[in-house]
Formats: sequence, structure tokens, C-alpha cells
Amino acid sequence: MKEECEKFVPGEGELGNMKQEEQLIPEEVCTVVIKEEEGPSICYDGLVHVKQESEILVPDQGISNWNISAKEEMVIETGSTCSSDYKSVSPQDLKGNATACHIGEKPYNCPHCDFESMQSENLKQHIMSNHAGEKPYHCPHCDYKSIHFINMKNHIMARHTGEKPNQCSYCDYKSITPYELKRHIMVRHTGEKPHVCSHCNFKSVTRYELKRHIIARHTDEKPNQCPHCDYSSLTPSYLKSHIMARHTGEKPHQCPHCDFKSVTPRDLKKHVLARHTDDKPHQCSYCDYKSVLPESLKDHIMACHTGEKPHVCPHCDYKSVKLRTLKNHIMASHTGEKPHQCPYCDYKSVQHLTLKNHIMARHTGDKPHVCPHCDYKAVKHDTLKNHIIAHHTGEKCHQCPHCDYKSVVPRYLKNHLMACHSGEKPHQCPHCDFKSVTPRDLKKHVMARHTGEKPYHCPHCDFKSVTPTCLKHHIMARHTGEKPYECPHCDYRSVQSAHMKRHIMACHEKTHDVSYNSGIETVNTDQS
Repeated sequence: MKEECEKFVPGEGELGNMKQEEQLIPEEVCTVVIKEEEGPSICYDGLVHVKQESEILVPDQGISNWNISAKEEMVIETGSTCSSDYKSVSPQDLKGNATACHIGEKPYNCPHCDFESMQSENLKQHIMSNHAGEKPYHCPHCDYKSIHFINMKNHIMARHTGEKPNQCSYCDYKSITPYELKRHIMVRHTGEKPHVCSHCNFKSVTRYELKRHIIARHTDEKPNQCPHCDYSSLTPSYLKSHIMARHTGEKPHQCPHCDFKSVTPRDLKKHVLARHTDDKPHQCSYCDYKSVLPESLKDHIMACHTGEKPHVCPHCDYKSVKLRTLKNHIMASHTGEKPHQCPYCDYKSVQHLTLKNHIMARHTGDKPHVCPHCDYKAVKHDTLKNHIIAHHTGEKCHQCPHCDYKSVVPRYLKNHLMACHSGEKPHQCPHCDFKSVTPRDLKKHVMARHTGEKPYHCPHCDFKSVTPTCLKHHIMARHTGEKPYECPHCDYRSVQSAHMKRHIMACHEKTHDVSYNSGIETVNTDQS
């Protein structure tokens, strides 16, 4: 008879259901040497199941390593070590690591697709999940199904019972799985990142994150192709989220406080933290900034304090904190690619969110964000926030170091510094010597002075304008008579806040040395 030994973790009730004639022999030592001529057995983490002659060895669900070698002597030792720093409890795990990380061998091939696996059980799971559609474990509380019992257990704890049995020894964090706790400790407390990229200085907590980094940054491989469009992704989960967000419109995660729905539970968590609890647990060590997500805090520190911008444009001197921002820059400034087309007009955009905002502002008129102090409504939450600061609270936290100017947002301060102090105008007109501080001003200049394009038409007369703001001012001044800005000193009213500011400085502060430049295109709305 030949002896075979395999590490096996029995499922619930499996030990109790064993046949009476099967013998369970406790192991007394850590090392078991198995000779070829001895009878077959299977190791159950400290118990040895002696196989009967008539018994058939069929891998149960949950067995991750079904690699049986009947021809050679096997030695099971705790603490088996790889030639690299990897360590394992069993030689099976060690062999799996060596196969995956060093040899690259994946001997198990899917008969239905190109999927390859190191382990037969992984192949079995792949076929059940992607081809057979078989998910034997059903949640008793909802329609969720899973291939693995452990996934079902984790689902119930996460979605229904709220149980988190793994407590962090450093803080109040709790997790469902030990893996999540280990990752939390490494990310938040110890800073340990054992997996190092062989191509750059990138380090990661998990091997999976390193693999994703290499595919995204060095190989540019995106094996998961969308069946509806040209989108491809690194992982199946990204593809699934893309299909739900862009094609099916499915948003299964409902906010308990409002009508918000999201594709992923992570987005729902971000929404709840940002909009309802006002909980921002990640504090900047340099200023009072707080964020919902750690990556947002990291981006803030790089953008506002350290000045680190690791992503460099290959076409110009532009640098960015985030890779996505660099991609958008290249599309907007160099390739001219605008993949998102408006279904109502000829408008195209680089980003999907920009198109969504365009549709709400120009076509549907949907402005979901309402000011609690007045009738103002906005398409974007950030726009509403800036409105409240500018018109109600008076808070302008960004101070110019050269003069008394203050702004609501950093971008306005940056533009002010370039326009009024440094004289920097980085955007050059391709047709003349004109330069501008912002790309928006350059675009307005080109349309007004060179192309003659005026896409915004007045519904009441033949007036056309380069910008929607100018059209709005025209309608208020010429047709509706609306003048929302009132002088606090007299009866003067104006359409634009700039006109009001000029009036106050000229008529009430007695500072007549005023220069006013309304930009490329103005509407004469001043009735004083």
C-alpha cells in the first residue's frame, strides 16, 4: 500500500459524520515522515484519517490544496521556508507559493475559457462561479448566494447581524475577518508593507495589491473586457461596477437617510459619512482638514503641504497628485479625446461626471442641492458650499500673502496670485499673443476673437454669447429686469456682483481710482 498525506480542514459536522470504522489518531509530533510502502492517510490538522480500501478520495468544498504525490516520500514540517522570505505552515502552502511566485506554473486549465489555476479547487470554484452558475449557499435573510460557506458567513455578519469579532489591539476598529484586521493594523498602525514592486519603489500590504499595481502601472494589461463598450478593467469587480454604473443602471445599495443609491457599499459608506454623520475620521497633521477616506487625506497632504506630484505629463510640464487627474489632463490638453457624448446636444466631455453635471445644468434643470438660507440651488454640492460661504457665512479662509484678498476656494486664490502679483499667464493663444491665467479664459478669448463661435442663444431675441453666464446676465438685464444685488447704502441694484462692488467703491467709499476689467465679453447691464 502507498501512503498519501494531505492537509485538510474539515467542514462543519464532517468529523461527526465519519464512518465508525475510520480511525482518528492524534499526532504527537510536528514532523511526520511517510514512507512509500505504508498505507494511505490524510492529515486533518493534528488528526490522521486512515483511508479504507473502498473509500474514494473526492475533494470537498473548502479544500484549497489537493496535491497528492504517491511516488515520493513527503515530510510535513511546521515553518516550511521558501528561498525568499515566505514562510508557511505546510509544504503544500510552500509549494503553492513557489508555483505562483517563482515558477509561474498553473497546471489546472479551465475547459471553457483561458482561466488557469495553481490548485484544482480554485479551478472548481471558477467553473461553478463563471460557467455553471452554481452557488449552493443561500442567505436566509436575502437573495444573496455564494460558492463558499465562509463567504456566506461573512455576508451575514456584514449585512445582517453586524457582528465583528476581531478587535484591533491599537484602536476601536473591529472587523469580520482576521485578514481584514491584519490589513488594518499594517495600514494604520505598523506601516508594514512587505510586498515590494520589482519595477519601482511601490510597496503594498498585500500581494494582491502589488499584482494590481504591476498590471496597471507596468504591463498595462486589463484582461476584463466590457461586453457593451470598449472599457476594460484590472479586476472582475471593477468591470461589474462599470456595467452597473454605465449600462444597467443598477444601484443595489440604498441610503437609509435619503434617496441616494450606489453601485458599491463603499460608495454608500462614503455618502453616509459625508452627508449624514459628518464623521471625518482622518485628520491632517498639518492643518484642520479632515476627510472621510484615508486616500483623500493623502491627496490633500501631497497637494497642499508636501507639494509632491508623482505623475508627470509626457507632453508638457504638468504634474498631478493623482493618475486619474493626469489622464484627464492629457485627454483635455493634448489628445483632445472626449469620450462622453451628451444625448441632447453636441457637447462632449472628458469625464462622465462633467457630462452628468452638464445635462443637469443645461437640459433637465435638475439642481438637487438647495441653500438653507435662500432660494439658491446648485447642481453640485461643492458649488452650494461655496455659495453659502461667499454669500451667507462670509467665511473666506484662503488669504493672499501679498494683499487683503481672500477667497472661498484655493483655486480662486491661485488665479488671483497669478493675475495680480506674479503676472504668470501660462495659457497661450495659438492665433495671437494673448495669454490667460486660466484655460477657461483662453477658450473664451479664442471663441470671441478668432472663431466667432457663440453657442448660447437668447430665447427672446437674436442675442448670442460665448458663455452661459453672459447669456444669463443679458436675459436678466434686457428681458426679465431681475437685479438680485442690492446696495446697502442706497437704492441702487445690479445684475452682476462686480457692478455692485464697483458702485460701492465709486459712490460710497469715495475711492474713484478704480479699474474694472470685465473680461472678454460683457453685457452693459449697469443702469446707474
